[in-house]
Amino acid sequence: MIPAASVRLLDENTANKIAAGEVVERPASIVKELVENALDAGSTVIEIEIAAGGTELIRVTDNGSGMTTANAKLAILRHATSKISSADDLNHLVSLGFRGEALPSIAAVSRFTLLTRPQEESIGTRIEIEGGFVQDVVEAGAASGTSVTIRDLFFNTPARRKFLKTVATEGAQIHSIIGKIALAYPGVTFKLINHERLVLSTPGTDDLLETAANLYGHKIKPDLLAVDFEYEGIGVTGVVAKPHLIKGTRAWQTFIVNNRVITNRMMGKALDNAYHSLLPKTGFPLAVIRLSIAPETVDVNVHPQKLEIKFSNDQLIYQALYRAVKDVLVHPSSPGLTAAAPSLTPNLAVTAVPLQLENMHVSSRPEAGVTTSVWHPSGSAHEAQYTSAESSAAFSVAEARQALAKQEPLQSVEPVLQENSNCEQVLYPLGQIDHCYIVAQGQDGLYIIDQHAAHERIRYDKLSQAADRVPSQQLLVPLLIEFTEPEADILIDFQGLFYELGFAVELAGPTTIRLLEIPADIQNNYAEAYVRDIISQIQSQDHPTSQALRHSCLQLAACHGAIRAGEKLNMRQMQALLEELCQTELPYACPHGRPAMIRFTPHDLSKLFKRT
Repeated sequence: MIPAASVRLLDENTANKIAAGEVVERPASIVKELVENALDAGSTVIEIEIAAGGTELIRVTDNGSGMTTANAKLAILRHATSKISSADDLNHLVSLGFRGEALPSIAAVSRFTLLTRPQEESIGTRIEIEGGFVQDVVEAGAASGTSVTIRDLFFNTPARRKFLKTVATEGAQIHSIIGKIALAYPGVTFKLINHERLVLSTPGTDDLLETAANLYGHKIKPDLLAVDFEYEGIGVTGVVAKPHLIKGTRAWQTFIVNNRVITNRMMGKALDNAYHSLLPKTGFPLAVIRLSIAPETVDVNVHPQKLEIKFSNDQLIYQALYRAVKDVLVHPSSPGLTAAAPSLTPNLAVTAVPLQLENMHVSSRPEAGVTTSVWHPSGSAHEAQYTSAESSAAFSVAEARQALAKQEPLQSVEPVLQENSNCEQVLYPLGQIDHCYIVAQGQDGLYIIDQHAAHERIRYDKLSQAADRVPSQQLLVPLLIEFTEPEADILIDFQGLFYELGFAVELAGPTTIRLLEIPADIQNNYAEAYVRDIISQIQSQDHPTSQALRHSCLQLAACHGAIRAGEKLNMRQMQALLEELCQTELPYACPHGRPAMIRFTPHDLSKLFKRT
């Protein structure tokens, strides 16, 4: 039994160290707090200098309003703040800081120096604190603004220091948080100096695209799309990347609410779902999402480091973000981003490779060992016998040429861009390669379309738009299928989802399922495999939402009935496929995120033919 203990007040030093443990998790936490103070002070230039990942040195210097001696003395006391005056102010916060804990908490676990001067005064104030104890308060010469220097972090709490990561890791965390804050404040110039080397610099021109380019590289400019959307009083702005610009983590994703950088799983999920059928399974697109929302609908006082917030209406925020990103992906445009190209269709990076023309054959793909008549660069036909490797490498365009010549002259093939098309180019189908890829001509170059991926996209969109359920067919003789007990449980638990997907199932025994209806476009002999695929999808997802399950299952449905690679298409079929593809919302990728079409620009072709 635990003996009763007397209640006592902690001394100020111990209380300060406990408070520091909540606010000062690592060097990046200190940098964040100091930079936010600088922004609240109206700074337009902020310089951060670090050494040894911030453990030896952190210095944050700004050109903000600065403080008088009296205010500087108050600023180092706990719960002293200029941001709020009453509890009611917490409901209408527009400042980044408000608790008055940052400076005293940081000073409690470091050797701390504050140097500050208001612009209207000629002399500044320097305050030195060591481990929470004030050492000196004197007048000093100083530039207008504030400079805070932190040395020997956690020198008096060595156990805390042991939990820090490597110098490189801690430095990377600081780099990351400064980059994200810079995206929230593109009108402010940020400089980060690590071991006397400038590692980050933003222009402060209030140009979000330029700021992002300075952080992630100027090559990304053409791959960024502007977001500018309003929904139910919520403003959503920022930039998002084309689907092929992805990273293995969310490191390239920044969420900002009322100029405050935050982390929020719901916002991340809304972004994922907006891209859901454009990305591979592993990958996160670059995105900078800025939400403007009434302050009283947000609670920013739910996390010690103010990294997380609570919304009064999560669903409304989700819908606003989802619709904003989906809108720009479906209708790509670049307002205000002059360097960004509106097309989502990925260009193919090409390298010019010299071709041995005398060995090049162009024909429909023959079987290995078959003697056939082929076209030769000289213009004459000759007999040639193909090996297996040559058969695989040969281009199959002769058949398409014959179809054009005999059945459908080229001038009779209409462009596939229709009035409500979502394709950005007028596409003329030219032929088929290897019974797998459709070649088409566009106004800005040559397009190659993966016929299976294209048909998957068409089918997925049609299935997604079904008002009630996927069209089904009733089986004359129901199928009885044996499952394991966990699989049978899934079938029963998700019976409603299977019904939406065109399956009607019922329990015929402990682990036997009777299949009464299947999707109309699925053959009977594929039905069991399809059901098992859906079960596998459900098993592979951790606490899946109904929306995520429906998406993954519709992916399967779209794939099962789509045109396969190797299927021969005539010109009219190619034209019909492209017409339908251009009527889909996102014709550039299949539901799994693979490209449905790629493009060779005239510049790419010029490089191939060494004309540049």
